[in-house]
Amino acid sequence: MGAIRKNIVTGVIAAILLVLVYASVITLVQDWRHTLQQTAKLWYWVLLLAAGFGTQVGLFSFIRDALRQRRAAATASVTASGGVSAGSMIACCAHHLGDVLPFAGLAGVAAFVVEYQLFFVVLGIVSNFIGITVMLETIQRHNLCPWVGAWRWNMNRVKKGAMVSAPLVLVAAAFLTKGAV
Repeated sequence: MGAIRKNIVTGVIAAILLVLVYASVITLVQDWRHTLQQTAKLWYWVLLLAAGFGTQVGLFSFIRDALRQRRAAATASVTASGGVSAGSMIACCAHHLGDVLPFAGLAGVAAFVVEYQLFFVVLGIVSNFIGITVMLETIQRHNLCPWVGAWRWNMNRVKKGAMVSAPLVLVAAAFLTKGAV
């Protein structure tokens, strides 16, 4: 149980660090008041992104520890999951590029990023969901955790369903979120 607690703590720390990075980026580009306004306006999205990212980091930590103990060969799955986690973090903060890009002479790109700010947040949440399903499927496939292995859900099917539905969700989000924030 101590090992699982360590992974949970790792995930919680990662979620907190993501929120701190989010707040730092906004504060550096704007000011502290704008950070508070943005966070109050988007708190539920920030919370979802941080929770998803923290969950992925905790699961990744669990898989890494379990594989070390069992010396199993699931490195490709863990690497793919880590890539999705990195993509989630980039998507999370991508809408803040709109604050910096005008200074780099990329005002057109900045306008696009700001216009689709909520889309980038949804992209991060979808990426988190896919990353979590990939990691849970890895845990289930390699029987790294007895209670995940005993689930009645086939995580391989859930993962495939998430990957198939993700483009549909993102297309809908692109149309529904234009200028929504």
